[in-house]
Amino acid sequence: MNFRYSGIDRTGKKVKGQISAESVKQAIEKLRSQGIMVTELQPIESTVRQTGPKKVVFQPRLKDIVLFARQLETMISAGIRLADAIVTLSEQEIFSKKFRNALKEIAAEMKGGKSFSEALQSQGIFDQIFINMVRAGEEGGVLDVTMKKVANYYESVNRLREQVKSSMAYPMFILGFAVVVVVVISVFILPRLISVFGTTPTGGILAFLMLLNRLFTQRWYVVVPIVAGIGAALRVFFQTVYGKQVIDFFSNLVPPIRKLRQKMANERFTRTLGVLVSSGVSLPSALEMAAKASNNLKFIEIISKVNEQVKAGSSLKEALKRTGLFPQMIYEMVGTGEETGRLDLVLEKVADFYEEEILTDTKKLVSLVEPMLIAFVGVFIAFIAFTMYSTIFSMQSQFGR
Repeated sequence: MNFRYSGIDRTGKKVKGQISAESVKQAIEKLRSQGIMVTELQPIESTVRQTGPKKVVFQPRLKDIVLFARQLETMISAGIRLADAIVTLSEQEIFSKKFRNALKEIAAEMKGGKSFSEALQSQGIFDQIFINMVRAGEEGGVLDVTMKKVANYYESVNRLREQVKSSMAYPMFILGFAVVVVVVISVFILPRLISVFGTTPTGGILAFLMLLNRLFTQRWYVVVPIVAGIGAALRVFFQTVYGKQVIDFFSNLVPPIRKLRQKMANERFTRTLGVLVSSGVSLPSALEMAAKASNNLKFIEIISKVNEQVKAGSSLKEALKRTGLFPQMIYEMVGTGEETGRLDLVLEKVADFYEEEILTDTKKLVSLVEPMLIAFVGVFIAFIAFTMYSTIFSMQSQFGR
């Protein structure tokens, strides 16, 4: 096959040309041996096919994606035809029913003549990182190796997410406990006290609790749909551009959270960029997808400028250095990766570094938040108890008269 390439040589100059190779992987290795860092590589005989995605029906679980990639890699390595392997996996009950149905449709489309990447895209449930890695693996004839990289990537994403959730479990339990206390007081305790003394509070926190009591016991069929609707609306809103801007604004008001979110964006960006580059995706496309994976609007805007500079001939090291997003050590590591042609390995090490930083910072943040939450909940419950007893004594004095 003949390929048209763009890249940057060891002197930092932008170069273009054509090269013959049996696969994308071999073409990249040939160019690396010539000291050229590939930024774009396209087969001359064919163009990248674009298939418009259907409407997303559901979001597959990360563990389903990881398990699917791992098992598919094993079956392909064993010599099983790709479509047959997917049919077999679609019958495995370890996956969710929706995911199994999606796999059946993918297999059917492949038997109808579509490539694996086209069939994945038509389902609309896989992100562009997954699809582009598969496309690069297909063109390079190394789909089994690519699926292993896919599994490792999503496994890393899932591992970090679960570890952060685990760290936040106790603070969320404390908040949940406070909510339960308020509900118990308003629904069970306060009404009994009022029935004894025959007086309903007309102001303050007790009046608010009695309002909650009426809502929970007499108008629950109205409250439940409203609360569920508000929750669903907020979830959708925070996935929009405006919602993310709101999250960014309030997160930036708290320095520890701002630093943590920046490190999380750095980790997602470097890990995604590394796995895409190693799979043979061109650097500009990889930068664009990796920036979106950061899930940080400001970060995406900055990396788009980096991408423009790389397309104009700048090295990735110099383009990143102008942003000030990373420590000096990271720029030097990226520069070394560009010079040696092992940028993917360097980016993976950078991502591992940030993963450790995120876990450490999360634990520190939780250690600060936990005592504050406990104190807040304690003061809140004490305030309610004090208000209740004050009201009881007031009712007793009126009752005695």
